[in-house]
Amino acid sequence: MKYNSRISSIAEYHFRKLDYIKNIFQEQGIKITDLSIGDPDLQVDKSILEALVADFSNSGFNNYPPYEGMRDLKEAVIKYYRDRFLVDINYDEVIILIGSKEGLNNIIPASCGIGDYAIIPSPAYPVYETCCKLWGVNTYKIELKEKDMYLPNLNSIPSKILDKSNLMIINYPNNPTGAVGNADFFKEIVEFAYENNILVCNDGAYNEILDVDVKPISILQFDTEKKCIEIGSFSKIYNMTGFRIGYAVGNSRAISALLKVKSNVDSGQFKPIQKAAEAALKLDIDYINRIRNIYSERKAAAEMLLDEHNIQYFNSAGTFYLWCKAPYGYSNIEFCEELLKEYGIVVTPGSIFDVDDSTHFRISLTRDKNEIINCFKSLKSYK
Repeated sequence: MKYNSRISSIAEYHFRKLDYIKNIFQEQGIKITDLSIGDPDLQVDKSILEALVADFSNSGFNNYPPYEGMRDLKEAVIKYYRDRFLVDINYDEVIILIGSKEGLNNIIPASCGIGDYAIIPSPAYPVYETCCKLWGVNTYKIELKEKDMYLPNLNSIPSKILDKSNLMIINYPNNPTGAVGNADFFKEIVEFAYENNILVCNDGAYNEILDVDVKPISILQFDTEKKCIEIGSFSKIYNMTGFRIGYAVGNSRAISALLKVKSNVDSGQFKPIQKAAEAALKLDIDYINRIRNIYSERKAAAEMLLDEHNIQYFNSAGTFYLWCKAPYGYSNIEFCEELLKEYGIVVTPGSIFDVDDSTHFRISLTRDKNEIINCFKSLKSYK
């Protein structure tokens, strides 16, 4: 049997392999604390579950949804952007996704042809590069450096790459570093998009996961000509990772192209899940602040213990991740293995996000604060 040659260039998804390793440990009765994947441990709000269940009583709940998403949910997304970011979005500038990962995959063929270039960050969510490979799109990686607060240096991109690029993916608040973009950065990136005729897509999965005193920001606040798009998710702030629901907003031509791809490869998300997402967007700012406070407390506790054990980390203001450096004398793989074997702590090596990174590792703060404290306080002190 013959296979697509592009598949051979793609490694197995890291977190699938990690599940296998975790299962082995658990089968042996070894207790582990999983701080690897960004899968919130918090409960789904009652109103979200009630909306999900209630829709089973509606006629047609089991039928195909509209390809572009249900009207009520689209209107809820429009209202969210108006209330939260003072951004007006038209009905044809929003589309509902089967999770943000689906949108990130499908925006590639919607904007790029085989052999075109997409500019992506490094380190980054590995799906950006993998999906480009699947679609036959070349990637140019722009290195994110700590001295630049993990914001891209746009002047470093060669003009010959700009000429061949149709798409640029950015991700703020940033996974894995936790960096956030400010107004000056987003103004610069929008101007860059205009000048180079490149579709800039901000993966905004963590838009609401911020330190309590940090105001959320959207690229669309600075995109007056609506030439960029932003992909949003219900997974992180609403603890709905398994629901697989998200959205894309912005440039109507890009949204239309995304819909053309989607309507040919999927049939939309289950209607009751869309009603649950609509209910999520009705939750008030007190809900969001409560979730933020929980992650801020976990972050402060983890940082205190990392300081005590001489483990360096980037002082970030976004996401529920900590981007750390392996101690002196360790590669990140070696240190991650020691954490697992000696302490039962599962974290993610930086090489997952940047193949050349042998220094960093990522901690996901998706476990109870006391569990985080208990697993880290037993660490030895490093140099």
